Amino acid sequence: MSSTDNLLGEGTQFSVGEETRRYNLLAGKLIADLVKTSFGPRGFEKIYIDLLGEVTLSKNGSTILRKIDVEHPAAKVMIDASNSVDNEVGDGTISVVVLAGSLLEKAEKMLDLGISPSTIEAGYKKAGEMALDIVKSIAKSSSYRNKEIMINLAKTCLNSKSISMLCEDKPIAELVTDAFCTIADFANKKVETDDIKIEEKPGNTSDIQLVRGIVIDKTIDNSAMPRIIKNAKILLINVELDNERTKTDAEIIIHSPEEMQQYISKENEDVKEKTQKIINSGANVVVCQKGISRLAQHYLSRAGMISIRRVKENDLHWLEKAAGGMITNDLNNITQEHLGFAGKVYEKFVGDDKMVFAEGCKNPKSVTILLRANSKRLLDEYHRTVLDAITVLKDFFTHPSIVAGGGSTEIIIANELRKKSLLIEGKEQTVIQNFAEALEEIPLTIARNSGMNVIDALVQLRSKNSEHNNGKIHSWYGIDTNERKVKEMYSEHIVEPLIVKEQVIKTASDVASLLLRVDEVIMKQPAMYTHTHGDGTTHSHAKGNKPHDHFDKLGKIQRPSHHYY
Repeated sequence: MSSTDNLLGEGTQFSVGEETRRYNLLAGKLIADLVKTSFGPRGFEKIYIDLLGEVTLSKNGSTILRKIDVEHPAAKVMIDASNSVDNEVGDGTISVVVLAGSLLEKAEKMLDLGISPSTIEAGYKKAGEMALDIVKSIAKSSSYRNKEIMINLAKTCLNSKSISMLCEDKPIAELVTDAFCTIADFANKKVETDDIKIEEKPGNTSDIQLVRGIVIDKTIDNSAMPRIIKNAKILLINVELDNERTKTDAEIIIHSPEEMQQYISKENEDVKEKTQKIINSGANVVVCQKGISRLAQHYLSRAGMISIRRVKENDLHWLEKAAGGMITNDLNNITQEHLGFAGKVYEKFVGDDKMVFAEGCKNPKSVTILLRANSKRLLDEYHRTVLDAITVLKDFFTHPSIVAGGGSTEIIIANELRKKSLLIEGKEQTVIQNFAEALEEIPLTIARNSGMNVIDALVQLRSKNSEHNNGKIHSWYGIDTNERKVKEMYSEHIVEPLIVKEQVIKTASDVASLLLRVDEVIMKQPAMYTHTHGDGTTHSHAKGNKPHDHFDKLGKIQRPSHHYY
């Protein structure tokens, strides 16, 4: 037994020094290689099938990385970096992994040249700070009210997603921007993106629409009620229009049929009284979070009203913001302030199901984007994509500065870093130059996925973006994936929020520095191994990592074979 085993105990894996660092760099590069081919408008889709057979189809880097199970701590760091960028700014999830992977690859080459890890880490830190200063100096400030720039930002974001194929026939970017601008408070520069409801239904993608109101995945309660009401006055209630139910077990003792009849009559009177208060309020549409009895529905339908029961609490709050009413818990104090307004409330088929639309609201502070696709997997991906676009618009709304996309910003930063590195002495100059080369991996990955010649693209990008005079940018040359050539990006309206670029650079340099600082990994072999059976049952026991079956006392196989991860 070695001295390490004596110190840490038997069954402990221990790696130290150069070996550990190499494994960390390798793990980081493998994660980058995993998602690199999905980068850019010409990137490819990934399909992930989990242990239960559920299929996820996505081009979103953080979505795929969240799904996969990895054991290596360095790989987990890369996945956490992608998730943190996604949570913070909503875009750049693959960019940060590609950049971090490229920085790790350059670090490995510098280690081979004899440059110490501490020197590389210090150089990366300095280069990251310089890159942030450069990108701030070249960014273009704008007004957060500029809707044209918002549309271009949404187009750029959606252009690299699955939903981009719809942009020619149906302006999805404009639809998302309209939804955002409707719910945004421009006067106070505040926005709550959760006020945009995203509803999904299978169907034709050309039927994706923005509803200036709320779509409720429910049907009108009674067939005797009208299917449409114009100039709707909507009352939102959180009261049961049914017989009262006690919260605890209760017993009623009845001695005769007459008492039974009196009890039933009293219950019906109570329901009728509640319903009459709603009718007297002047509302013609009732939306209730709780139940509405058949008797109450009968009285409401006779009054020519629509009722919708068992509505989700979130839908009730969205409808409150869209229609401008107030949710009431007391039917005795209904005022005109409680009533919301919609141009019309109606029921119609969406796919195979009926849904209720409340649209045409005067000043809606909540809207609905109704997504349609031919499969649940595509609907999920469209949902993620629209959320990304909304978050990008929020980034610009809070920090209204933009840079050009298509890799043009990274090339400009790389050129400037090379110039500044000549003023720095020692090995840090080499580190900063390698940081610049790592930045170029972003436009090169876009070019590679587009089928372009990478070397030709790099030469053109470096030469065309070299013109930089006193901090003023003359041109933003990047990769045009549609024509597969180097082209001026800003004039093509390919733009991204500055805050996304800052977050990507900051996170990638931090991740690379973190993995370079690790020189020892001590891993204790677990006594209990968690594993999952084919039927989805997960449990732990000793030696669960070895191929085995479970037998009962009679020798019969008790469970199906295991799937390991």
